[in-house]
Amino acid sequence: MYTKTNKGWLKHLDFEIIDILALEIAYWLTYFIRHKGIVEETYLEMYIRVSIMIVVIDVATLFFSDNYKGIIQRLWQKELIAVIQHVSTVNFAVLFYLYLMQESELMSRTVFVMLWPAGIVLSFGARIVWKRLIRNRIRKEKNQTKLLLISTERHAHVAIKEINNKAYREYKICGIAVPDNSKDEVIEANIPILYGKNTIIEYVKKDVVDAVYIDTFKDKEDLKEWIDLFLMMGVTVHIGMGFLPDNLPNRFIGVLGSANVVTTTINFTSSWKMSIKRVVDVIGAIVGLLITGIAFLFVAPAIKILSPGPVFFKQERVGKNGRIFKMYKFRSMYVGAEKHLDELKNENEMQGYMFKMEDDPRIIGSEKGHGKGLGNFIRRTSIDELPQFWNVLKGDMSLVGTRPPTKEEFENYDISHKVRLSMKPGITGLWQVSGRNKVTDFEQVVKLDTEYIENWGFYLDFYILCKTIQVVFTGDGSK
Repeated sequence: MYTKTNKGWLKHLDFEIIDILALEIAYWLTYFIRHKGIVEETYLEMYIRVSIMIVVIDVATLFFSDNYKGIIQRLWQKELIAVIQHVSTVNFAVLFYLYLMQESELMSRTVFVMLWPAGIVLSFGARIVWKRLIRNRIRKEKNQTKLLLISTERHAHVAIKEINNKAYREYKICGIAVPDNSKDEVIEANIPILYGKNTIIEYVKKDVVDAVYIDTFKDKEDLKEWIDLFLMMGVTVHIGMGFLPDNLPNRFIGVLGSANVVTTTINFTSSWKMSIKRVVDVIGAIVGLLITGIAFLFVAPAIKILSPGPVFFKQERVGKNGRIFKMYKFRSMYVGAEKHLDELKNENEMQGYMFKMEDDPRIIGSEKGHGKGLGNFIRRTSIDELPQFWNVLKGDMSLVGTRPPTKEEFENYDISHKVRLSMKPGITGLWQVSGRNKVTDFEQVVKLDTEYIENWGFYLDFYILCKTIQVVFTGDGSK
């Protein structure tokens, strides 16, 4: 799944808020320096009205200027010039407002004169600090989109230059792929060079690839075949202009470096929507961890008594587009249960690359009979899932998403199965609330996960969360 960058005034809303706060602080700071907080009520009302107008004028300037254009990339010298222009525009607009309202005589000239340099200093300092934080976030590899470049040997250098023309970018070229097997020229790069269709497919299937950029291609039909292949795996596709097949899903024109591309993906959303989803995840994780702490007081002693060993079970799982992370659960099985998985594979109740067994002998207390063990209880009530709120808080998982497979399951995936990893995995999801105990075919799991990704929205997440609560309290769908 692809997160589309905000366009228009929302794109730099963070810098707009920073500028407003800087100007407001500068304004009231100069006011207190001049008046020491003591002023007649009539004058105070005028100062409050001006304070409100600063916000209105600052927002208005955003619609009529390009002051924030390229703000992440530009150096501090250009930033200082941009800040001076912005603060000066707001100050002159405030002066014009006072003139129209015939209140210019009421406004202290000292306050107005001091507001200009104070606003520049505070706004410039705040922008520089915020840009540094953003740049540091962009530079972190875990935050960068892993991009596979598909090109020819002759044109690869040009494509790399176009893509990497910006100093701060939220993507990193993870490999260069040449569809044919020819090696007429040597591509010098400190990244993998892939030759041939089978090698490329295997690389995308097994490694972390968030998106591919198809730079040049000889045949339109061949290009359409590649696009279908990548979309089948849930990988976002950027296509160089001039190589556009018909009927591309969810396509839009964008810019990759300085290269104009048409992007097609299984689904897309805006960055502000994903930010809201993340905020909900963090709030939900904090509440969930409080519940986990309470549950720990009762569950931990019970596990220790019935099955000596660690209270928590951690396992490497495969997250978004193949990223590996450690998932945490309350241990519901005896120590060393994973070693006995091969012995039970013939008892698997699922068709495909997922293991599920109702009367699993590895579950704590399973010898007491069907569903009577402690492990059965904490699984049936989903208590074992509670520690995953820590994964949500860390950002490895979301409250709602697709269930992350084990590394062994992932290694056996067909190319069409990787689509379920194109969104961040979740504690709950559409499959879990669709009667998971009745789903016995892994292809059906993939179908439900794909349906979730293609139709993702706040309403769907809200529905799944509400349905999850119902499932937990009724026990429907859990074993």
